[in-house]
Amino acid sequence: MPVQSEGMVKPSTLLRLVSLVLLFAAVHTPSFSADLTGTEMRWLKAGWPVIEYAKEQKLPVDVVVQPHAKPGDAPIAMGFVDQRCKLVLSMRGNPEAETTLAQIEPSLLDPVVEAMVAHELGHCWRYVHGAWHTLPAGFVDTSDDTPTNTDQEFMKMRRDMRETRREEGFADLVGLAWTLSQHPAQYEQVHAWFSKVRDDQPVPGAHHDTRAWLRLAKDRGAFAHEADPFKQAWPMWQQGLLNND
Repeated sequence: MPVQSEGMVKPSTLLRLVSLVLLFAAVHTPSFSADLTGTEMRWLKAGWPVIEYAKEQKLPVDVVVQPHAKPGDAPIAMGFVDQRCKLVLSMRGNPEAETTLAQIEPSLLDPVVEAMVAHELGHCWRYVHGAWHTLPAGFVDTSDDTPTNTDQEFMKMRRDMRETRREEGFADLVGLAWTLSQHPAQYEQVHAWFSKVRDDQPVPGAHHDTRAWLRLAKDRGAFAHEADPFKQAWPMWQQGLLNND
């Protein structure tokens, strides 16, 4: 989700691992709906086209529902366990799950939630391709690599921020590329929603400061003309790397 970062998910914290087939039944068959809360159903119904797309692309995505959200949990996030991607719903006892939906204009609910789920799919795509927290060929991370900076903890924090920021930037672009493909009439509105969320940063260059990429994406014509949202986002993501670190 564009609000919080992805994270590793411990198997002991999971309520259940739901296969895509069974989850489809839960979303579309009333007799299965008791397994999910009303809030979970709303999120899943809105984001379902992206989950189906992940299945078509044979991405190893499982949907996970947690029994209780921890303070600060995003309603949806992507984690990685045993070489598989886990789209984690942390909505039970999490007021942000309903608050986020309530803050989205009704006419934009499906496009925005789809973009949020596509954002998480962008994380999965990077992980599956073995590129997690890596730079593309030809890019070198030289930030803070100065002999005078001997504060190792500070350097590690800065590195973690950069690596997370890059992944969040790529994922935001994937979410917007999905919108451009599936909801072109709402592109400017969805982009504005992303920008509003990302404008609220504790410090410039924080983990979720993806504004360098969002500025590039304001022009919908800047996306590459490719078949899938990951390849559409790739050139713009690299351009943003030049202006972000």
